[in-house]
Amino acid sequence: MTRPRLSATVRRRWAHEWGSTADTVLVAAVSGCLAATSYSVLRYRRARTAVAQHVAIDRALAETTERYRALFDFHPDGIFSLSLEGRFTSANEASERLSGYSQDELVGMAFRDLLPDDQLEVVSRSFEDVVARRSRHLEASIVHRDGHRVDLSLTGLPIIVDDEIVGVFGIAEDITARLQMQREVEEARAVAEQANEAKSLFLATMSHEVRTPLTSVIAASEMLDDTGLDETQRKLTDVLHRSGTRALRLVEDILDFSRVEAGKTRLEPVTFDPAAVLDETFAPALEAGRARGLVVEASYGELPPLVVGDPGRLAQVVTNLLENAVKFTDAGRVRLSAHAKQTDAGADLHVEVSDTGIGMTDEQVRLVFEPFQQADSSITRRYGGTGLGLAICRQLVALMDGSFEVESTPDRGTTFAVRLPLGVPD
Repeated sequence: MTRPRLSATVRRRWAHEWGSTADTVLVAAVSGCLAATSYSVLRYRRARTAVAQHVAIDRALAETTERYRALFDFHPDGIFSLSLEGRFTSANEASERLSGYSQDELVGMAFRDLLPDDQLEVVSRSFEDVVARRSRHLEASIVHRDGHRVDLSLTGLPIIVDDEIVGVFGIAEDITARLQMQREVEEARAVAEQANEAKSLFLATMSHEVRTPLTSVIAASEMLDDTGLDETQRKLTDVLHRSGTRALRLVEDILDFSRVEAGKTRLEPVTFDPAAVLDETFAPALEAGRARGLVVEASYGELPPLVVGDPGRLAQVVTNLLENAVKFTDAGRVRLSAHAKQTDAGADLHVEVSDTGIGMTDEQVRLVFEPFQQADSSITRRYGGTGLGLAICRQLVALMDGSFEVESTPDRGTTFAVRLPLGVPD
């Protein structure tokens, strides 16, 4: 007699006593034979199979998908995908904001429909490159639905499934504000450069027009000194000569500063004797210092007999430092010292000018290198000057790839140290 067989499969979540859960499958089989009106259960079998791992994987996959969907929807940059024909197949909310079209409107639209005419070629070429499995990054513009242009930083990546490209993945970052700021900065720079050019031209023209008659006035005063003047007349010609010389120096400083500031100063490297150049610059300072009752001295360490550099600019820097030292020292001494150190490229010339003058605070040291600035206004009233000398010196030293250092103490004096890299003749 055949005995009928009944079976059932039940999936159930079980709670363990330690709080975790497990998903299992319960398989039950019942077999028996019919005897009168009742069944006799002959056999019962229960099978319990754990499937927790499979369910956990499904759940993790769903959670991961949800997270990536949220990242896609709420990312601040436009994220989209395109078919191989260049039509949108998906787009996030940021893409709506950038284009002005809803997600539903974008899907099916060709990306070329968003491009202005001047962007079609370059963006289309980049799209074809991505379709050819080459990632691309470029900056381009689209036309918003309301008509204004939106500047974007675009990244395109191929979508590859089973080694076959099925579409293009894109990211669009709005860079409109950044590019607008760059344009404004460039425009401001262009305006500043034009203003600087106009200023330099004005200064050069005016300086030339002033320098020519000043030179004549100075020459005339020198000639008058040789005509047998009495004491009163000689004092007047001395005043005329000093005032003319001071005005001429001002004009020369303004010219130098405008050239350096405009980047038009050119070095003229030649072979020269550094000791001879230093001696030439020291002689006027020695005379001026002695006239003020100062001790003015020079001391040279080891110097090469010949170097290659711009002796005129070296003399200009050292002369300015010596003149300042003499001018701002009422009593004591002014000292010029120099030595050279051999380098792989030639020699570094180290020049120091020190004095026992009025000195400066740290804040005043910072100010004296600014154009038309001196330590404070009282110095300008007492000693005169334009405040251009040290600004010019610092720019010239930088032009010669050198360095400039200052140490100063109020009422005790100042030391300016200059290092200039020089070549050595073959």
